[in-house]
Amino acid sequence: MKVRVSNWRFSQKKTTEELLDYFNRFSGLHCSVVRSLEIIKEAQDLRKGITIVYTVEVDMGEDIDLESLRKKNSKVQINEVKVELIDPTLDFINENSAPKGNACVIGSGPAGSFAAYALALSGHKVKVFERGKKVEDRFKDVKRLFEEGIFDEKSNICFGEGGAGTFSDGKLTTRKKHPWIRWLLKVMVECGAPESILTASKPHIGSDRLRLVAINFRKKLQAMGVEFHFETCITDFEVVENKLVSLKADDGRVFEDPGSVVWASGHSARDSYRLLHEKGLSINKKAFAVGVRIEHPQSLVNDWIYQNEELDEAANYSVTCNFTKERSVYSFCMCPGGQVVCSSSHEGYNVVNGMSNYARSEDYANAGIVVKVSPDDFKGEDALAGITFQEKIEKLAFEASLGQYAAPAQLVTDFLDGVKSEALLPSSFKPKLVPAELGELFPEEITHYLREALVYFDGRYPGFAGKEAQLIGVETRTSSPVTIVRDEKGVSPEISNFYPCGEGAGYAGGIISAALDGLFIAKCIKDMV
Repeated sequence: MKVRVSNWRFSQKKTTEELLDYFNRFSGLHCSVVRSLEIIKEAQDLRKGITIVYTVEVDMGEDIDLESLRKKNSKVQINEVKVELIDPTLDFINENSAPKGNACVIGSGPAGSFAAYALALSGHKVKVFERGKKVEDRFKDVKRLFEEGIFDEKSNICFGEGGAGTFSDGKLTTRKKHPWIRWLLKVMVECGAPESILTASKPHIGSDRLRLVAINFRKKLQAMGVEFHFETCITDFEVVENKLVSLKADDGRVFEDPGSVVWASGHSARDSYRLLHEKGLSINKKAFAVGVRIEHPQSLVNDWIYQNEELDEAANYSVTCNFTKERSVYSFCMCPGGQVVCSSSHEGYNVVNGMSNYARSEDYANAGIVVKVSPDDFKGEDALAGITFQEKIEKLAFEASLGQYAAPAQLVTDFLDGVKSEALLPSSFKPKLVPAELGELFPEEITHYLREALVYFDGRYPGFAGKEAQLIGVETRTSSPVTIVRDEKGVSPEISNFYPCGEGAGYAGGIISAALDGLFIAKCIKDMV
């Protein structure tokens, strides 16, 4: 039996052995009863000095009365430690190499890759189709974009092995609580992720290490028999009697008998959305958010968060302003010690995102400051109206960048006044910034709420909207603008072997939640066979 102990607070860091000793003391159990103790999370609470807060999982050598353990614990003053039973029925899919049939996965992001892994573990013969290149070649194309402004529509920050997350901060935080998360993190560590992700309260891998993880994960899957097809975009498929029977690639190849098809193409594969819409699949519009990237000196952010404390880590922040139930403004994908990057995925459209390496050692911090938008903002019967809404903003951003894969930018003080900046601040963005009036790129209401929120955030963190702050546009890919409908078993109501999956399908938002959705779909397929 396993129990989880959380909110365990100490003034100094503790080793696993020390925590085991403390556990036996406050539980009243003998050391021989406990098989092992594993640190799940180690966090810092800076509200009153520095407090180290632990969450641990304890493997008990025998069944015990949890209520008795709670009562014994309540007699000891350990700051409201919480003890709970870990449900053993939620263990991950049992490995089974018995042959199960074919499976095709569209997309090699976290959702597609972990779906492929779980399906291979379950005995399926798996093919993975990725429109972009391998990480090694993809990195060269992204580097050329940063240094020379040369954009490749087939190989960029959105398209290629590992998905959009490969060129990000590599955040592994999620609001979801699921026993599979620990398993996911351990797989990533096996593939080269830092061991710190197993215990950090806000784990991240960093873009530099994510590339290595993606390569090693691919090799791991290939050793299991998974077949990868890079630079292969699925542009059509045939359905006979409610079953998908073949996939057609952009180079003319046809793949017959695909078996179960996991569609995990990501939130920027707009041609894929249009293909599914043309094929008659049920697609619903959904809310997402649009806005800008804000950049500050990292030293200023450290002053806000750490104040008089001296810590080595680059500080991060999170801000939210709720104007109405339907309209909120919040920070998105905050990247300490990172850079703002061109995240365009289609020619003639400009988008930005944030990226950090593992060390987070760059001079600037950036975050998306985005306004929630709903289907009321892009009215119309077309289920893809949200994509049209995004494209209009991104097209204006491209024009404001003088038809280059640069980025329109503006000092925050000038944005608040509604005037174009005469000169811009130094920035992490490459290849270059172009002065622009960012308020003109968005619907008037969006610009209004951005301005109001920046002033509000400045009240919390003085200088947030000050002379050292700069806005870079535009941030439009916060999440999928649609949901591709599936039932409780993960399958499309129109095609019996078609499984919409991950962030692009509208069921995830980040690396971990996307990977979890990939595992969920793999389990659905396994249970159907």
